[in-house]
Amino acid sequence: MPLEIVYLKRHLFILLLVAVLAGPGIARAFGPANPPPGVDSFSGGPVALDLSHDRIFLCDSANNRVLVYDISDGVLGPAPLAVLGQPNTQSVAMNVTGDPTPNGCGLAFPNGIAYDTTRDGLWVSDFLNNRVLFFDTHVLKNLVPADFVIGQSGFGQSEMRCGSRGLAGPAGLALSSDNNRLYVADSLNHRVLAFDVEKLVHLPAAVVVIGQEDFMGYEPGTSATGLRAPSGVAVDGNNQLYVADTGNNRMVVFDGNLLLNGADAYAVFGQEDFNLAEAASDLNGLRAPTQIAIDELNSWIFVTDAGNHRIVGYSGRSDEPLQAAAIIGQPDIDSCEPQAADAGLDAPTGIVFDLVEQKLWVTESGNARVGYYKLGGN
Repeated sequence: MPLEIVYLKRHLFILLLVAVLAGPGIARAFGPANPPPGVDSFSGGPVALDLSHDRIFLCDSANNRVLVYDISDGVLGPAPLAVLGQPNTQSVAMNVTGDPTPNGCGLAFPNGIAYDTTRDGLWVSDFLNNRVLFFDTHVLKNLVPADFVIGQSGFGQSEMRCGSRGLAGPAGLALSSDNNRLYVADSLNHRVLAFDVEKLVHLPAAVVVIGQEDFMGYEPGTSATGLRAPSGVAVDGNNQLYVADTGNNRMVVFDGNLLLNGADAYAVFGQEDFNLAEAASDLNGLRAPTQIAIDELNSWIFVTDAGNHRIVGYSGRSDEPLQAAAIIGQPDIDSCEPQAADAGLDAPTGIVFDLVEQKLWVTESGNARVGYYKLGGN
């Protein structure tokens, strides 16, 4: 595999390489196994972009915070613009205080994130507090209080619940193409909930449940209608809903324009059919996929295949669109071991695609870093 190493400002390195398979041309821009600028540690987590204001939001899950960086120069700025969930870059305590009782400012293992372009706000899944918070990001500052909460009756509650208003370990978040519907991967209830968020209110009721027959169901399943610990969601411009069904080692797709309670998925990636859940590391398999990013312009779907320490790319222009067309982060299609920082990926945890710059931003927990792959071709 040809490599050309070029020094990049702010101590990043760019490696020009060709994808393992017949995938997109890729330029890889990652630093060594160091945390992002201005912080002492980084655990990785989901990531979101605000391209209107040149900002990137990084869930630093185990450090109970969301880091906000300027990316106007194409890389992370020298220090966070703000820290959500903490008063400064040194503090990492759960709920700010270290106490399990939640509040309106702190976080406890944020594990999902979505930027709302309509409202200039950030949706954050607060996993251990069993809630989703909305933060107004017009003016960013450390420890900014949340404005609204989903899943709890107030900011001081963290009860694990089912039903149309409850959550249990919420993870991945995604907004519909018009930003008026929020999808939440309610992982410990083995379902995905859809909330209408055109008008923001506390404790809204979900309007649709996927993965269960009704809002009171919470059992895992392996079928076209069942889910097992889903952790990532994504929506394309046609309102097709992609779900990283982590416990079933697959990604499934639903028609978001026709969603009803207990809807059937119409496509499955990572398994031969809807009734299988085998983990695998070849072109057809996945092992605990967690996050999804979509490049609609070039018809690519990227999945963090966390258990295989790689990113899998599926091409809508391929003759076999349900089979991987690109593997990123491993030396070949069968490798699945954690890779050193200069060789590949180790436990990728977050992924988001910048359509303007054609960059696939990636966060890693194993190598404790943030970087991107610059895509081109195909």
